[in-house]
Amino acid sequence: MKKLFLPSVALAALFLASNTYGQANRAYAITGEVKGSYNWNAVREIDLTTSEVVRTIYDPAVSIQPYDAVTKSAIQIAQQDRYGVKALPMVTGVAAAAFDAKNNRLYFTNMRADELRYFDLSTNESKVFFVRGLTMAGGNKYDEANVITRMAFAADGLGYGLTNDGNHLVRFTTDQKPQITDLGQLIDGKKNGTISVHSQCSSWGGDMVGDAYGNLYLISMRNHIFKINPESRVADYVGQVKGLPADFTSNGLAVNFEGDMVVSSAVLSANYYKVNIATLDATPIPKKDDAVYNASDLANGNLLYQRNGTVSDLLTRNEVKGNNAISVYPNPVATRFFNLQFEKVPTGQYTLALTDVSGRLVFTRAININVAGQNERITLPRSAAGGMYLLKVTGADKQTIYSDKIVVQ
Repeated sequence: MKKLFLPSVALAALFLASNTYGQANRAYAITGEVKGSYNWNAVREIDLTTSEVVRTIYDPAVSIQPYDAVTKSAIQIAQQDRYGVKALPMVTGVAAAAFDAKNNRLYFTNMRADELRYFDLSTNESKVFFVRGLTMAGGNKYDEANVITRMAFAADGLGYGLTNDGNHLVRFTTDQKPQITDLGQLIDGKKNGTISVHSQCSSWGGDMVGDAYGNLYLISMRNHIFKINPESRVADYVGQVKGLPADFTSNGLAVNFEGDMVVSSAVLSANYYKVNIATLDATPIPKKDDAVYNASDLANGNLLYQRNGTVSDLLTRNEVKGNNAISVYPNPVATRFFNLQFEKVPTGQYTLALTDVSGRLVFTRAININVAGQNERITLPRSAAGGMYLLKVTGADKQTIYSDKIVVQ
């Protein structure tokens, strides 16, 4: 039995590693209906190693029913609104999207609308959900300065959007009761010199990614890179990418498995490029077709400076993180309490533990689950100052069933 069992385990490990590697080298691209189009109303999954399309997520020619993100019920569309922004997910064009790996969702906003939306990618049939009643930054979205063109998920598991002029850094949650918070305008780093993150000439447009240390990295349309601290809102100028064609505009940004940035252009369809973050040197990515889809945005679940690793590392990454078994809200925690919704766990005894970023235990609590869907209100101790914490729930067998970050404001 052992001679048969061990090879199958090894094969399973290699398959999982290969599959994980493949997923990590893909990104979702906001494109037009055809290559060279400037109508940013389609979504395609792209292989970052070959520049090929893996599948089409959303085709504007195919009718899709929108749903309410909170109630999950179908949104009834009036006859006069059937072809407008209230019904068609991307009708006014999209330049900002971000992939939520925890929930397998692709979040986005329309350039001429102020509503957060997402595609649920958990099933073969993609569904679109509208976060209704909440605005992204507010203001006039026909004013180019106020359009959100950059979006990413950071290491804290929260989504961030940024207006062209850098005056509105917006944070949003993905829990059962979504919250959208305008954190305010970015602040230029002391060593930025003449390159301001607010400058229309150098710093508008582009895209963002998160890094493993909680920062956001912005690349502008003019290929300038800034490192942004979401808590302080300070944007430090890193430099300008080298080796791109003179007329290349960086509009989409993702991170490949090797840790390089990958940029797409909304204007050019010759190549995607990978950028070494240490040297800022760009090199074209091999392609199988004559042209790639020019894209207004790229998004995937990789973080900059995320450790790559071996097969065993890949396997350990599948530890239980934020999942559908337990929901935590609100997150960020704006008051002194939050809720744990035990949606899909067996009845029994569980232990909640909260630790700070240094690994120090802040508090523990025993919880007895008697019914499915049980809600537990957790009050934070006074010692829990503002910042990031790790929340872990274990069962009676000491196995972790939930582990994720929460932010205390």
